[in-house]
Amino acid sequence: MKRRTFCFSLLQGFYFLGACLVYSYTERLLLYHGFSTGAIGAILAASYLFAMVVQPLLAAAADRGRRMTLRLGITAVALLSAVLAVSARIGGNAPAVFAALLGALSGVTLTVQPLINAAGFSYINRGLDLDYSFARGVGSVVYAFASLLFGALAARRIDSMLWVFAAAQIGLFFTALFFAPHRESVTVQETGGSLSDVFRRYPRFVLFCVGNLVLIVPHMVINSYLASITNITGGDMSVMIAIAALVEFPAMMAYSYIRKRIPDRVLLVASASVYLLKTGLLLFAAFLPIGAWAVYISSALQMLCYAIFVPASSYYANDVVSERDRVKGQMLLTEAGLAAGVVSMLLGGLSIEHFGVGVTLILSELFVAAGVFIVWLGVRKRKQKA
Repeated sequence: MKRRTFCFSLLQGFYFLGACLVYSYTERLLLYHGFSTGAIGAILAASYLFAMVVQPLLAAAADRGRRMTLRLGITAVALLSAVLAVSARIGGNAPAVFAALLGALSGVTLTVQPLINAAGFSYINRGLDLDYSFARGVGSVVYAFASLLFGALAARRIDSMLWVFAAAQIGLFFTALFFAPHRESVTVQETGGSLSDVFRRYPRFVLFCVGNLVLIVPHMVINSYLASITNITGGDMSVMIAIAALVEFPAMMAYSYIRKRIPDRVLLVASASVYLLKTGLLLFAAFLPIGAWAVYISSALQMLCYAIFVPASSYYANDVVSERDRVKGQMLLTEAGLAAGVVSMLLGGLSIEHFGVGVTLILSELFVAAGVFIVWLGVRKRKQKA
């Protein structure tokens, strides 16, 4: 168990080291190169849309397990991401070229997350011990330190962040090469049809994914445009990200024990509800001079919302879909996040540019309320495994 958990922790760590750049520092890179928030929103929305198209193809191929395997998928994406990062650093002097390469880098990186999740669950589903929650928590700790590192680089030599990203992708490549499953007995079987068949088999899970989408929109608006938001609310962007990522670790590490006492569906609704307070604190900070403490408390609430919601979602997806569709089940979760990314990049960028941070945070709070309600509708009854 210790060896598998260690290897899977490395897989999560290298992924989230690179993902920190994609999720939290792409706006800052593009602002440095002269792009407006509206243009940044369009660039990032295109990258999320690309990932939405490619992910179902990768997931279906990995479920079949004939030519495309989890190992091949992760290593190929990691290598391509590293090449794009080096190209953007060396040859991206023209703003348009840099934006195209950074957008492609973001889109390619976003496609690999469900494959990494499925790699961990492939061992769990075969009865092999692996502490998924601990490994995911390690990813959060790495994300925290990556934020501080990227924050320091942004204040000095901002484009050097791309070298760190490329190194993370090389680490992901080699870890997946030696750890990720090459082929397993579950995935070599027929998976029972297309993605539309999965929608028909699991309607309540699909409803949960819709709620997940709506709930994630404000979360991604805040993370992606944090540089613009902190100009109004106060607080240090890199410190906020580090706090949020660090407090995730104890919650995620303990999740496998928590879920033995509280059902995943209850934890999903409870953690989703905490987003109301997390977003609300930023909203108050935008309109009232209450000081930076509010934004740091908002970041600390990550322990009770995102840190619980993410592993609960992964376990819930693994439990309510059949063995033949488990990669697609993890993919649907990430597809919901990618669709939320398209909405949040466009909505956040245009809203901040035309209406300001305050109005954007009001819209974010409304999205959270709607997301909590839809998530509750999707999970309020225990669903039998198909």
